[in-house]
Amino acid sequence: MRIVRTPACKLSSDPRVPAAAAGSAAQRLGVYHHAYRARLQETLRDSFGHTLLYLGDEWFDALSAEFIEAHPSESANLRWYGGAYPEWLAQRLNDAGSAVGDHPEVAEIARLDWTLRAAFDGPDAPVLTLADVAALAPQDWATVVFKPHPTLALISLRCNTLSLWHALDQDLEVPPVEALPASMAVVVWRFEERPHFRSVLPIEAAALQAMLQGQSFAEMCALLAELLPEDENAAALAGGYLRRWIDEGLLAR
Repeated sequence: MRIVRTPACKLSSDPRVPAAAAGSAAQRLGVYHHAYRARLQETLRDSFGHTLLYLGDEWFDALSAEFIEAHPSESANLRWYGGAYPEWLAQRLNDAGSAVGDHPEVAEIARLDWTLRAAFDGPDAPVLTLADVAALAPQDWATVVFKPHPTLALISLRCNTLSLWHALDQDLEVPPVEALPASMAVVVWRFEERPHFRSVLPIEAAALQAMLQGQSFAEMCALLAELLPEDENAAALAGGYLRRWIDEGLLAR
């Protein structure tokens, strides 16, 4: 066997040919590592816009740098990087784990940020219409199951986070943080290519949760009957919810 030796590579003197990258392998790896972290931080800043506005650049970047160090990307699609960020913020910014004190509102703003972004990018489905419901036979109502739109999500807030959000969104003075007397449910979904959200009363939240769990309309009515005082009509309330959910595009055909 004859071994053919190739000549050593030489740097070209032709200005049209770029020179090889300078620096050691360790230096080049450091540059790549810095660029990788910067790209992840840019992704977080884009996905959590209201959280960034609330915290400011310096505090947001410091927290996100900590998160990136502990949670490297596990997907080739950076769109889904950051799903664990709200829960990480909830654990990081609490009395026991933070020198800056308890800030539950930060995680809640981040959770709303992420849920709205997920609704914007989520799968589509044709929405249920009043004509679809009118086509149901009387006997169908005993077993019919109404499906939520695939982007629909229900989250819980314990601070005046919606007031903070609206102030940030409209470039108004952000009010002081306040704990709510009871947790507030917020429904998030996409309708007509735009994400929407609104607060819901506990009774409607229970009905939405039943629907998300795949319960039938009859089962939802039975649940409302258990939760309502005896003098209120659970079937009428369930019918009112159904009409509103259809009008708002919360249900899939």
